[in-house]
Amino acid sequence: MTDTKETGGEDQPSRISINVVVQNRYTFDTKVVTGRQIKERANIPTGFSLFRRVQGGNEPIADDESLELHYGDHFFSRPLSNVA
Repeated sequence: MTDTKETGGEDQPSRISINVVVQNRYTFDTKVVTGRQIKERANIPTGFSLFRRVQGGNEPIADDESLELHYGDHFFSRPLSNVA
């Protein structure tokens, strides 16, 4: 699940804060991140794959793939050897 909060006024640049759940809750200051950024923030080991839970299944997220975070996103990881 993600929560989005925007701050800033006329004189201040807008700042977006997004919480992402990957076994725990993590905050990002931008809506577009890479799979690698999520894995680094969540301390996911290099030998693990990242997935986003989507309706009807799980979407694999490559390390170099850019994705837009949305309210309600859930991510999980698992060892590469367990990926079919």
